[in-house]
Amino acid sequence: VSHDLKTPITTISGFADGILDGTIPPEKEREYLTTISSEAKRMNRMVQNMLALSRMEAVDPAEILRGSFDICEVMRLCLIGLEHRIDEKKLDVDLKLPEEEMIVRGDADAITRVVTNLLDNAVKFAEVGSALGLEIWKQGGKAYISIQDRGEPIPAQELPRIFERFHKGDSSRNLDKSGSGLGLFIVKSILDSHREDIYVSSEEGVTRFVFTLSLR
Repeated sequence: VSHDLKTPITTISGFADGILDGTIPPEKEREYLTTISSEAKRMNRMVQNMLALSRMEAVDPAEILRGSFDICEVMRLCLIGLEHRIDEKKLDVDLKLPEEEMIVRGDADAITRVVTNLLDNAVKFAEVGSALGLEIWKQGGKAYISIQDRGEPIPAQELPRIFERFHKGDSSRNLDKSGSGLGLFIVKSILDSHREDIYVSSEEGVTRFVFTLSLR
């Protein structure tokens, strides 16, 4: 993370100095300010990921499981939060939720982070004009939450490692360098703290993440 932070810091400092000393002409200032804003937001995401990781490592799992919430409502809110990006990529959303509430055990904020992270990745890597598949169902005392996209697959050799801390694959699906390699590690850490599982498959252009939560 320290290494990854050096790049945006250098970019922000260099472009800001260029604007202040006149090296960057006035007609180019907006272009470079846009880059500065983007890099600052990237730094913020990395810092927030590190803070989230520190918080999760300090939480007592027994305390986490005392909470409860409606996982269907969490999915709806996360979907609304990404509506603009979904529209930008002209994605169809195939949403399959039960009509009634599905109350599960856990920390609502932490699981919201899990859903947001997985959904954000699905939108990011989905082909323009394709469909996102979002589904929640119950089975054997568990809620199953599935998030699926159609786009560049994850190579089979990368699948066993994608939840590792700081892991970034070399495939074209993983050429996005805006993160710190912590997103899926944080997802796995949150679910581990809830004593739950997550599964991933990626074949024939379809990537699917499914995780579990215990029903209340």
